Formats: sequence, C-alpha cells, structure tokens
Amino acid sequence: MKLSQTNGPILHFYDGDLHSSLLHLKNAGFKYVDISFWSRYLAGSPYFTTDNAVIAEEYKRELETLELIPVQSHEPFGNSMGNDNGRFYFKKTPLSIDLAGRIGIPSITLHPGQAIVPMSREEYMEKNTEIFRQLIPYAEKYGTRLLIENVGWQMGDTRISTADDLNELLDRIDHPLFGVCWDTGHANLCNLDQYEELKKLGSRLEGLHVHDNYGGKRTPNCDLHLFPHWGNINFDGVISALLEIGYKGTFNFEVDSPIRRVDPIPFVKDGEEQKKLDMMSPELRQKMEIFLFEIGKQMLETYGCFEE
Repeated sequence: MKLSQTNGPILHFYDGDLHSSLLHLKNAGFKYVDISFWSRYLAGSPYFTTDNAVIAEEYKRELETLELIPVQSHEPFGNSMGNDNGRFYFKKTPLSIDLAGRIGIPSITLHPGQAIVPMSREEYMEKNTEIFRQLIPYAEKYGTRLLIENVGWQMGDTRISTADDLNELLDRIDHPLFGVCWDTGHANLCNLDQYEELKKLGSRLEGLHVHDNYGGKRTPNCDLHLFPHWGNINFDGVISALLEIGYKGTFNFEVDSPIRRVDPIPFVKDGEEQKKLDMMSPELRQKMEIFLFEIGKQMLETYGCFEE
C-alpha cells in the first residue's frame, strides 16, 4: 500500500505557496500526495478570477518538477445545504472538480450537506442525492471519481456517518463515478467499529483520510487530526479491514499535528502583535512530517504491505 499525506494543513506555514507545501512533503519522504483545495476557493481568492487551465499548468509543473504523484484531492470548504441554499458551494466545487481533472488527479473527496433546518431522513437523503447528481457532468468531463466522505457527527436521521449511510446514498445516486473516502477520525468521533464499517464498504472504498483523536465518548466533536498513536483509534482493525477488502487506494494521511493548533494565538504588547513562540516554524513542522512518514511506513511494514 502506498503512503501519502495532504498538503492542506501545510499551506498556512508557507502563506499558501503551493511549491513550498509540496517540497515540504517531498523532503519528508512522501512520493504520493493528496492535493487540498479546501482553502483555495475562499471569497476573494484568485482561483475565482484565474482560468483553471492556467492554475492546472502550475500544479502539473510543480508536481512534475518535484516528481510527486497526486493520488486524491479534496473539495473546498463549504456546506452544500447552507444558508445561501448552496449557491457559493456550487460556485466553487464544480471549479475544483474541473481543476482536479485538468491536473490528472484521479479523485476528489466531497462532504455531504449538513441540514440547517429540520427535515426527515428521506428528505435529507433525497436532497444530498440531488446535490451530488448535479456534479456528475463536471466529473464526467475528465472521468474524475467523486468520493463521498463520512462526517464526524451523528444528528438523528440527518447524517452520513456510517458505512450503511454511505452505501444507501451511493445506491440512491446510482452512478459509476461515485465511491467513498473513509475518514478514520470522523468515524472515531462516532464511536464506530472501523473494522466492521470498512468491511461493509468493500470495493466502494477508494480513498482514506487517516488521522487520530480521542473519540466521541471522551472528547465529543473534537476533530483533532492527530498523528496515529496520539489518540485511541484501533489502527490494527483499520489496516486489517483494508487488506481483507483488497483496498486499492493509498494509505492517505490527513494529519495536522500531534497537538492541533493551526493558527497562532496573538499576544499584543505595546500595541504590536507578538508571534515569536506561538507559531511553529516551517523547519520544526518539517521534522514532524518526517516523523509522520516514518510512522506510516512502520504501520504498513508491520502488515507487510508498504509499497515504495
């Protein structure tokens, strides 16, 4: 099994610079990468005014120069069932699907919509089905696979958290370009037996977000994105299931840090903001990424499935 990590959490260390984030992963030992568009399509972003063909060439040039292989990607931040009825979502997500296709990334991970008004289970599933079907033409242009991710919260009947939820939604969408990206941290927040869940998904599982946390019973809603072994996920069960179902994707990390702090906490002294200690340096973060690669390699080598 090949090992990869997302460049998403690393971008802020380099003020959003693509080259630096990818070089960071290469220097850590990663050959395979997950390209994150999570923060690329925020309001005011040049991604809304620059032609996707131009942006794609930048990505392709950087990936080729650094000899990195993109294995999956992630849609931008946003709720397709949000207060604006998904208008902003449908402005940026089709663009990101198109960009992934132009770059040559085989898949893009999508979040299900979050209900913000009361609705029945049937209404919720039908709404998500309708939303995802609207994205099919953008995926078909390049054959980009659309992977629906399990969320990390269970809210009565309006959630897509379990393998049964995902299987039901894929059955309703009924299109060959759809699959599943399983998020281990989200599943742990829902206190799921991940071995059993992954076995239910079988061949529909095409992508992973591997990270750790302390579980929903101990720290509800704390989606920490920790290094494996820093939380309480049973990764023996995860890897055993992946091997038993013949999983073909990469063992893809979506790790932020051992103890999550994405942004500095400002301290103002004499009218000036101080950031001397509260923001980790790129050099220290680089050492963390090297450690993360070694953790992943050891995890897969233990099961005899690590691939260069």
